Amino acid sequence: MAAAAVLLLLAAMPLLVGGRQSLAACAAGADWLAFVSLRAGEMQIYSIDADGQGERRLTRPPGQSVIPVWSPDGRRIAFVKRQGKDSQIYVMNADGSARRRLTRPSGSATFPAWSPDGSRFAFVSTRQGEPQIYVMNADGTARRRLTGPPGFSTVPVWSPDGRYVAFVSTRQRRAGAVGAVGGVLLRPGVLHPAWAPDGRSIAYVTRVGLAEQAIYTVRIDGTGRRRITTGYGPAWSPDGRRIALVVARVGDAQIYVMNAGGGAAKRLTPGGVHLMPSWSPDGRRIAFISSRAGDLALWVMDPDGRNQRRLAPVAGDFSVLPIFAWKPR
Repeated sequence: MAAAAVLLLLAAMPLLVGGRQSLAACAAGADWLAFVSLRAGEMQIYSIDADGQGERRLTRPPGQSVIPVWSPDGRRIAFVKRQGKDSQIYVMNADGSARRRLTRPSGSATFPAWSPDGSRFAFVSTRQGEPQIYVMNADGTARRRLTGPPGFSTVPVWSPDGRYVAFVSTRQRRAGAVGAVGGVLLRPGVLHPAWAPDGRSIAYVTRVGLAEQAIYTVRIDGTGRRRITTGYGPAWSPDGRRIALVVARVGDAQIYVMNAGGGAAKRLTPGGVHLMPSWSPDGRRIAFISSRAGDLALWVMDPDGRNQRRLAPVAGDFSVLPIFAWKPR
């Protein structure tokens, strides 16, 4: 990467328009997760409930299917299918049926992100060279580019009200106006942008030393920057009161939880490597990835660290998230 990554905001553009449990249980609001697993040499998407029951395979070859993202109503899952050097965005029903391709060459498409109302996608495409942010309707129509050179832009994340898209870019200046409204440079050299549930601030990660990363929060106008702790991978609880995070040391990575306002963080996991904490929609569980059983697997636990349970093996590129995702309620 030739230039340091920066975090920016862009105003969202309006567009033209095992065993199995029944899917009725899924529709009724059970805690389900979609995840990527490597089996028989192929990465495909599965679903499972948070008690470890009802595992179901949702995608199949040809190609490898990754980056599962639930629609806000929990009825569909967007994902990326890779075949050779080509990556394109697809959508399917929550049971794996009615798979449909939304993007097409030229260029790859990845990092699909549903708008909060489910009507649009933000995504990353290389159709004009460097990766840039695009938006399209949820049926794949009315595709429009939001960012452009210099530098590339990636990892779009919608604000809770759907008015903005935060993204990471290598540009060294403020985002230029793209068809309508300009962007706001929040902070250079950042990773893992995560919106607070109230939409007023963003947590992010920046390097503060040769081997140390720190989590900061900043208001969406770029003011009020504040370091809250050492660590990375911040995940807000649904009520916005707590943040789960990872603190890594040599050969060790643990999940902690702290108050969003600051203070001491509480360690939740034992020795080993534990990554990617993610709160369930009701805030009663945290899913994460762990290697403690000798493999890489999806686990869940209570927010205080109790009742830790292995669900299923997972796989994926940790630079291409998510590897798993909770079904919205």
